[in-house]
This record gives sequence, structure tokens and C-alpha cells, in this order.
Amino acid sequence: MQNRQNARTTKNPNMVRSTSFQPGRSGNPSGRPKTEVDIAAMARVHGPKCIQVIVGMLSGEDQKLRLAAAVALLDRGFGRPKQEMDINSNSTIELHLVAARAISSTLIEQQSTPTIETIESTSTDLPTE
Repeated sequence: MQNRQNARTTKNPNMVRSTSFQPGRSGNPSGRPKTEVDIAAMARVHGPKCIQVIVGMLSGEDQKLRLAAAVALLDRGFGRPKQEMDINSNSTIELHLVAARAISSTLIEQQSTPTIETIESTSTDLPTE
């Protein structure tokens, strides 16, 4: 109610301004204009400087910062280490795989079993004696 009172003109309180939006309609239906920005390219420009900052942190006194800098350099230089998984253990991943196999076999079985609709539609096509 308050918004409607704000939209009314001061000269004639029964008249609504032509700039007020209809209920449920947006004043900007296409949204904010999209800008083409390549964030990765912008970050690559500053890459060498960032590496120098990280290398400078290696000689700092804070051991946590030195470790974080070393890890960051190793990850970027050699890639993150691969994570190995023991698939022979009784883990949650194995249980998920078992459940997925059971569901997929049930779905395959349902697709290969004719349904009532299929049987009824084919029975009308059979010749009668």
C-alpha cells in the first residue's frame, strides 16, 4: 500500500505515474548488460610478479607463510600430487558404486519388460479368427 501511495502524483492522488511498473513486471527485463572480461588473461599479466612475491615469502620468518609459499610454488610448478584411492576397502565410494549398479540394472530390466500399454497396443494389431 505504501508503494502505491508513493507512485501517485501529488496533484491528483487517484492518478498513477506513467513511470510506475505494472505488478510482476521488471523495469529492466533483460537485466544488467553483460561485459566481456577475461579474468584469466588479466591474472596471467600479473603472474610473474605474483611468483616473485611468493618466492620472497620463502625467506620470511613466519614458518606458516614459508610453508604456504613453498606449497603454492610446488603446486604451480609440478602440479598437485595425485590422490590415490583404495577401492578394495569397504568405503562409502564402494557402497555408492554398488547402489548405482543395482539401480541401473533395475532400470534396464524395466525398459526390457513390456508394459501393459505395450501389450494392449500390440494385441489390437493381431488378426482375429
